[in-house]
Amino acid sequence: MRTIMTIIMIFFFILPIFPFSDQTTTERMLKENRDFIEFMDVCISNFGKERVGQYREKFFQIYQFHFNAQVFFLQSDYKNAFTNVRLSQGKHTQLYAEILKNIYLEDAKDILDKFAPYIIRSKNTRARLYLTLGYRDRAVSKNFEKIGNATRPKLFSYKLHKYVEGIKFARRAKRYGFLALYESLDSAMKRDIYVHLLEMERESGNKFYNRFLKHTDKTIMDEIDKTFEEYEKEPEEGTKGEKSLKEKKDIETNDGGLKKGDEAIFEKRIEKRVRFRKEKILARHILNLEFDRAEDSIREYVKDFNFKIILATFEVLAARKKGGDLNYTAFLIHHYDNYSRLPEKEKPLLEEFSKVVKVTDDIPKEKRDASDASMKKGDEKNSENRRDTREDSEK
Repeated sequence: MRTIMTIIMIFFFILPIFPFSDQTTTERMLKENRDFIEFMDVCISNFGKERVGQYREKFFQIYQFHFNAQVFFLQSDYKNAFTNVRLSQGKHTQLYAEILKNIYLEDAKDILDKFAPYIIRSKNTRARLYLTLGYRDRAVSKNFEKIGNATRPKLFSYKLHKYVEGIKFARRAKRYGFLALYESLDSAMKRDIYVHLLEMERESGNKFYNRFLKHTDKTIMDEIDKTFEEYEKEPEEGTKGEKSLKEKKDIETNDGGLKKGDEAIFEKRIEKRVRFRKEKILARHILNLEFDRAEDSIREYVKDFNFKIILATFEVLAARKKGGDLNYTAFLIHHYDNYSRLPEKEKPLLEEFSKVVKVTDDIPKEKRDASDASMKKGDEKNSENRRDTREDSEK
């Protein structure tokens, strides 16, 4: 009996209880590590070309280990796949710690400290609140860095999660700083920023507020006083005004009902009427410099408002050369990174890495050709030996 129990215990420790446990664990780790790499890809792609070029090579090595782990997983070699994932995460924790400390925490403090004199001088309550929130989030980011550094060295996944949270809070601290800068501006500058934002929307194809952009302060009130029927009779840009009148006649009948197939036209006209009313409300708010109330009206039609208002702020301030030694163009890369985006026409580093990454046991073409030639010679020699042996046996 004791012998049987000993054999069972040996098999219990040698063999896994579930034969698929290695596969599922490795698969989960591969997916998790892929998320960490894609998150870091935005960071390195935004800041890795000029400021932290030395980190690009480290990031490539991390991706190399992850790539080989995927190859081993597809080959059902889960042991080597698990080993490569661990190697990738081990190097990744070091890279995350350096990026968080040397880039995000330092940049957040630098940006908030540069904006602080202008915000405090403006005596704007909302600007001071945003600045306070920015400093608070940077302190939280610093706490996440301490937690990640104090965690046991082998708990790679836990450390990486803490570093990711630290980067997110540092990004939000910078976003609060940019919003504080916008709130600290005077009413005339805010109005120019709103107009520039709406011009950007017009260029992107958004029809909202287009009819007011061509008017001056003197003629805006005349446009506000117009009724929807008067506006509808006016010709649209590039037309003779016949289209809107025709649509109105098509959907109206004597009994107030709708003709068959006119529901879409009716809904389009209702949508146009609602937009007309919202445009009048926004125009009054901008004319009266009531930007807090204008924000409530514009968010419905301008998607991703916070991102666009900060972008418009930097472009207007850079054009007006306001702020002394502040380089607003240099803040754009931080602005895109704060929203986990890349600037236009910029490609992520993973696309570049995918063209040069190689399998660990990949043999160069020259060695592979030499190996094939030697194998061919060996096969020819073996065939000759077999032929000689056959002839000797026949004799």
